[in-house]
Amino acid sequence: MSATRMLTTEEFDYMKNYHSFIENRSQHQSMKRKLLKEIISLYGERFYRLHEGTRKALDRLCWFAAEKGFCFPGSTYLGKTYEKSKGTIDRHLKELRKQGQIVTVYRRCPRNNGKGNPVHLFVNHPYFNHWIKYLQIDLESDVEADVKAENAESSCESKSKEAKKCSTYNLSLKDFNKYIRNNVNFTLSSEYVPSFIPKAFGDAVKPFFPSADDIYELWGKVRLAYKMSHIDKPLEDLVSISVQSFKETIFAYKRKRIKNTFTAYFFGTLRGQFTIERRREVQRNSDSVLFYNVLKA
Repeated sequence: MSATRMLTTEEFDYMKNYHSFIENRSQHQSMKRKLLKEIISLYGERFYRLHEGTRKALDRLCWFAAEKGFCFPGSTYLGKTYEKSKGTIDRHLKELRKQGQIVTVYRRCPRNNGKGNPVHLFVNHPYFNHWIKYLQIDLESDVEADVKAENAESSCESKSKEAKKCSTYNLSLKDFNKYIRNNVNFTLSSEYVPSFIPKAFGDAVKPFFPSADDIYELWGKVRLAYKMSHIDKPLEDLVSISVQSFKETIFAYKRKRIKNTFTAYFFGTLRGQFTIERRREVQRNSDSVLFYNVLKA
C-alpha cells in the first residue's frame, strides 16, 4: 500500500533516531527471518524461481527493516547491488504493497518540495502500529486511493493502440514468458488461485470476481486487516470471518450503500469484524485469569 504521506525532516530524523527493537545480531537475524518468511509465504513456490539477485534484494530489505520496522534503500541502489534493473525492484515493491506486506510513504524532495525517496514500513514488524499512529496514516483511505490510482493508470492507456497480435506457437520459452507478462488481455481464471488462499474464501469470491488476480488481491486485504488487529488465533481459523465480511460487502453493494470503492468497504468491514474478535479474545483471557485467581485464593 502506498500512502500519499510525505515526511518532514523532523519526522524522518525522529524515525531514524528511534530506539531499536533489537539488541544484538542474533535478534536482528531472527527478526529478518520473520519478515522474510511472510514474503516467502506470499510468493509461495514462485519465490524460489525468482532470480537469485531478486531474492537477495528482498532479503536485504528485510534486514534493513528488522531494526526499526522501516527501511529506505533506493531501487537503483538495490538494482546495482544485486545486478537487477530498477524496474524489476520497483515491480516487486509494488507487489509487496498490493499484498499488504509494506506501506510506503515518501521523504520530501528538497529541490522541488515534491515527492522524494520512498520509506517502506513493514506491516509484520512490532513497530508498525507505532509508525502508523505517529504518522497519522489512515489505511482505509489509502486502500481507496490505491484502487483509484490503479483505475487511473488503466484509463490512461491509449485505446487507439491495439495489442500486437502474433502467434505464440513458435515462441521460445523466454519469449513466451515475456508475452505472458506483457499481454494485457491475459487473465487467469479462478482455477489458478494460489494454494495458500483458503478454498472457502475463494469459493465465496469467485462467483463475483472470477479472476485469480482479483481473489489474490482481496485475500491480501484480509491478511493486512488481520495483521493490524493483533489477533492471537491463526488466520486459518478466521476464514469464516473473512467470508462473512465479503458477503456483507456484496450485500452493501447490492443495496447501493457503498459510497467509495468495493475494496475499501471490504477492508473496513474486515477491520470491524477482526476488532470484535480481538475484543472477545481479550475478554476470554481476562475471564480465565480471574477464574484462576479465585480458585487460587
